[in-house]
Amino acid sequence: MLSSNPLRAPLSSALSLLPTALAVAVLSACAPDAGRPVPGEATLNEAFVADFDLIDMNGEVATDERFEGKPTLIYFGFTYCPDVCPAALSVLSSTLDELGNDAAKMNTLFITVDPERDTEEQLRQHLAFNANILGLTGSQEAIDHALSGMRMFAKKVELEGSAAGYTVDHYSKFFLIDETGQPVRAYDDFLDPVVLADRIRLWM
Repeated sequence: MLSSNPLRAPLSSALSLLPTALAVAVLSACAPDAGRPVPGEATLNEAFVADFDLIDMNGEVATDERFEGKPTLIYFGFTYCPDVCPAALSVLSSTLDELGNDAAKMNTLFITVDPERDTEEQLRQHLAFNANILGLTGSQEAIDHALSGMRMFAKKVELEGSAAGYTVDHYSKFFLIDETGQPVRAYDDFLDPVVLADRIRLWM
């Protein structure tokens, strides 16, 4: 799903936009007893790689290796996003609430697709509503590398006559990385938080 489109298309429609590396029906051999994917959930194959070297919103180095040992839920977005990202963050926050104490058993990352504007301070302010969400930024090159590994699309689009200057079109999905650092699932950004929490618990 692109952030410029506020409509929530079914997963089958959204996945048609993603590379064929997204395997919906094939279960990962290393998966726990997660069963078959539910509607709004897709299995990822080994073409997806969580490989990044960024800076977190507190100024600390944030590589993918730092987060191994726990499952990690990643959302790619940006703080100046007018509609899709705020809606996705609302789902994410509600999911963390549903997880309760289990939320501490995973990492929750918001990786910006707009490092030009999303500074460490900007991320801290934007994500202050939930202490479980850690914002990551970095150079444009480093962000592009992280996006590439996860087969994510993000493109800067100039906005003529707008005070914002530009926006960033991007796919809007939640990605689950297992404790070894391997991407294993993608979830629609409008999945019911109760369902999403239950699916994530299977990887804890």
